[in-house]
Amino acid sequence: MAGKEDLTFQQKLWILGSVCWKGGKPLLLYMLMPSLCMALGHSLFHRDIPLQEFVSYGGNFYTFLGMLLTVWILWRSSKKKGHSFFEDATLYLDQARPKKTLLFALFGAALAVTVSAVLTLLPRWAVSSYSEASQTMFKGYDILFTVITTVVTSPLLEELVFRGYMLNAFLERYGERTAIIVVSAVFALCHGQILWILYAFGIGLIMAWVSIREDNIYYTVVMHMGYNAPSAIAWLIRSFPSASALFYGSRWLVLGYGLVSGMTVLLLARYYLKK
Repeated sequence: MAGKEDLTFQQKLWILGSVCWKGGKPLLLYMLMPSLCMALGHSLFHRDIPLQEFVSYGGNFYTFLGMLLTVWILWRSSKKKGHSFFEDATLYLDQARPKKTLLFALFGAALAVTVSAVLTLLPRWAVSSYSEASQTMFKGYDILFTVITTVVTSPLLEELVFRGYMLNAFLERYGERTAIIVVSAVFALCHGQILWILYAFGIGLIMAWVSIREDNIYYTVVMHMGYNAPSAIAWLIRSFPSASALFYGSRWLVLGYGLVSGMTVLLLARYYLKK
């Protein structure tokens, strides 16, 4: 078989296209299914409600439903091909270790608090659109499904799509560094808002690296869930004025959280690398 340096430009372009198609199909499914479920839910059951109000009323439920359908379709696709869904996604639950699971969840949560604390140092104009986008997530009526999609189904599906299917597709044809950078860039761009894109790229690099080292996306799923959990906890605290004043009444207090969580991130990273 000819080496990569012997391939023509057309052959390289064909390989790139086939890899993008193979890794991109689950991403397209992930992007389309929640929107499709939402559109069908509105047209079939809630036509009397304006679309904007419907999104606040039941958008997260139909997003949750679309995510479940996406996982089911991916599972059916693997079964139809005679493959194991868990092998296709590199998700091996039997390799899970309780202590390691807890450490990765804690690492994700500490990293999220650290990032949030750092953002408080930025000028208000730089974070205003980010803050509005973050708060919009919890303004709907179906708060239960907001929390479930934020903390459970969204991290699970994003790891299946990005660190599972897409990363595997690029690793089959390209080097580890190229695969990690490309997949992390796509993951970041899918977040839309500029600050989300910037830190999602960095976090994507970490999760891609861990998934390759472990040869398993289980721990990146746990890390991702841990990272998203503080946003739900913060929303719950801010729902009560007295609790909000107690935990977020001072900017210095928030920076203190960031300092402690940042030290936790460094200690856990050092412990993992040492092990």
